[in-house]
Amino acid sequence: MRKCPNCTAEVAEGANFCATCGTSLRPLAIGRMMEDARRALDENPNDLSARYNLALAYKLGGMDDLALQEFQRVADRQADFADVHYELAQLLLKADRRGEAAAALQRVLELEPEHEGAKRLWERTSGK
Repeated sequence: MRKCPNCTAEVAEGANFCATCGTSLRPLAIGRMMEDARRALDENPNDLSARYNLALAYKLGGMDDLALQEFQRVADRQADFADVHYELAQLLLKADRRGEAAAALQRVLELEPEHEGAKRLWERTSGK
């Protein structure tokens, strides 16, 4: 069991909110995700799975610039990983970098033509 950072009540592992005071526990989970990924990268800087997880944690934590950098590092080393291009496309659109986002979405759809998220995002952003 862990403790709520607000009221110190014990909370169940995996809980999203404290049952006692209602505090969101999401920041703690994101922090742990970052710590785990950084620890794995300290052990092996070439661990693309850990780098991807770090990028996801940055994205979930609202650190879009850091997430973009880490997702791009993964994409540079594993160009055939459709989901990393999808994550890049989402963040690039959010940053209003539409041309780069379109290129990332095209890459996803080249790799996985039936990628539902990419198809929906393509339709939404291309006006089709």
